[in-house]
Amino acid sequence: MPWYKFIDDSLDVCDPDSYSIIEKAPETEDGPYLSAIFADEIPGDPERHPDLDGTPGLFYYMVRAFKTAKGQPYSEFPPVPLEVRMSATKAQNKK
Repeated sequence: MPWYKFIDDSLDVCDPDSYSIIEKAPETEDGPYLSAIFADEIPGDPERHPDLDGTPGLFYYMVRAFKTAKGQPYSEFPPVPLEVRMSATKAQNKK
């Protein structure tokens, strides 16, 4: 599973087009804004968009991260480890 960076804070967090693929987790300081997610790719998608609906548990982790303003370091639930990175600053359209 790759990491996906949230492109811009004004975009919809539930739209796969709102993310760009990145090589590794971004360095962030916990805060109220979404920075990046670790997710499955949409199967067969040449653009490798994140599968926001199909990645097990991702929505739960995103909601918990928004509630606490912190990224979640790991999942204790199978089948996959998940992570959400929050940031002290808004995403600002930097791919």
